[in-house]
Amino acid sequence: FIRWGTSTVVRQYIQRELLSQNHCRMTCSTKDKKEGELPTPPIAVDRQWISKLLQKFPNSNSRRNDKALVVAPMVDQSDLPFRLLCRRYGANLCFTPMIHAGLASTSKTYRAKFMGTWLTPEDRPLIAQICGSDPDKVLTTARLVEPYVDGIDINCGCPQDIARRGNYGAFLLEQEDTLLTLVKHLVAHLGVPLSVKVRILPGPDIEASLALYGKIVDAGIHLLTIHGRTRTQKAGLTGHADWETIGKAVELYGDRIPIFANGSIQDYDDVEECLRVTNADGVMSSESLLEYPPIFYRIPQTPERT
Repeated sequence: FIRWGTSTVVRQYIQRELLSQNHCRMTCSTKDKKEGELPTPPIAVDRQWISKLLQKFPNSNSRRNDKALVVAPMVDQSDLPFRLLCRRYGANLCFTPMIHAGLASTSKTYRAKFMGTWLTPEDRPLIAQICGSDPDKVLTTARLVEPYVDGIDINCGCPQDIARRGNYGAFLLEQEDTLLTLVKHLVAHLGVPLSVKVRILPGPDIEASLALYGKIVDAGIHLLTIHGRTRTQKAGLTGHADWETIGKAVELYGDRIPIFANGSIQDYDDVEECLRVTNADGVMSSESLLEYPPIFYRIPQTPERT
């Protein structure tokens, strides 16, 4: 049963649907609809859940706690020791390294890597990222860590060839039915919020990316992180992240779920500028934190002598 909340929310939803007919921003495709059938209404979520987490686990070393200052999921990098280091120097939310659902479902040794001592009460709030496209395998993996984390994230951002071969990461964004089936399966069975980390679709049509984000939001996710680059922008072809597109996504869907911005964060000035341009609920950083973990650090001020 879906509670619509205020009439303003209803009007905003109807307005978005009318504006998005050309891009099919609904939870099912046009060919699947019967003539005259109303669009499926969005699934309600707690828009403030990230803010509540930051209040529940405040970090006095953060430059600000009204926005999420996030350690990105990084394979073999964002493990517990590094996460604790970043928290000491201002990060107020962390993601685990990517957990491979296929390996977790077949290898006891691999599963052990993500259980036991990698979890500690000081490492909160924490979101576990999982990669995969098989709904049952991803759900099984999510349930291994679900009792110990504050959310589960689906990796739809990895642009590497290994992600192509494994059918996960940014390549899922170009398989809409597979992605939405996975999202809806996890939403229906998880007891913690579901997050999705995405990129911009290849090609010049930004509206296609925005439409896809809308369908993912409609499927019931609780958090969207947008890396403002396409999967082809990697290695020496990265370029500057498209913060403007992230800002457009925030305008469209930010009243329903929190949205994080990712990409082109070199220092704290970039953090503030990214927040200004996008109006996002938080900023995620990866490689720059590896080079300089105190990006988010609030430097203690020495009291003036009297």
